[in-house]
Amino acid sequence: MENDFNNSSNDKFSKLDFKDGTYNCKNFFSSFFNNPIKTLKNICDSKHNLFFNTAIIVLLIWVFIMFIHALFGNVYTNNGFSMFLFAVRDLTIPIISVGFLSLIIYCMAPTKDDKCNISDTITVSIVCKIPIIFANFISLITLISDKAYCITTPITYFCLCISTVLTYFAIKYLYKESEDFKSFKSFMIVEAIFYGVYLILSFLGIYMV
Repeated sequence: MENDFNNSSNDKFSKLDFKDGTYNCKNFFSSFFNNPIKTLKNICDSKHNLFFNTAIIVLLIWVFIMFIHALFGNVYTNNGFSMFLFAVRDLTIPIISVGFLSLIIYCMAPTKDDKCNISDTITVSIVCKIPIIFANFISLITLISDKAYCITTPITYFCLCISTVLTYFAIKYLYKESEDFKSFKSFMIVEAIFYGVYLILSFLGIYMV
C-alpha cells in the first residue's frame, strides 16, 4: 500500500515537473522572440541561473535537428564509413559550437565570480545560437528539394548575422560592461579566437557555427 502511495506521488511529481518544464520553455521562447536582447539581459542578471535547464533543452532540439540532417542528408553516399563520419560530424556541430564559444567567453571574462560563471556562459551561448537553430530547422526542406537552397541560404546568412549581434550583447551583459568600446573590444577578441579555432578545426574536418 505504501509503495502504491509512493509510486502515485512520484507520478504526480514527474507530471508536475514536465508541466512546469513545458510552461517554462513556452515562456522562454515567447519572451525570446518578442525581445531577444532583453531575454539575454534577464539571463545574465539571474542570480540562480533559472534558464539553464531550458537552454539544455534548446541544445537537445538542435542536436535532434542535426540528427535528421545526418539521417537523411547523406543517403546518396555509397560508402557506409563516409556516412558514419558525416553523421558524427553533423551531430557534434551543436556541442562543439556551444562548447568552444562558452569556453572562450568564460576564459576572456575580466572576473570569474557569481556574476560570470560557467553555467551562465553556457546558457547565453546556447541562446545566442537560437537563430542558427531556426535556420537549421528551415534548411530541412532541402532534404525534399535541392532547389530550396535558394530560399534557405539567405535565411541562414541572415540568422548568422542575428546570432553574431546577440553574441555581442551576451558578452556585454555577462561581463557587466557599461562602456560600449570595452564591450565591442571584448566581443571582437572572442570572435577572433572563435573563428581562429574554427579555421584550425575545419582543416581536421570538424565544423562549428
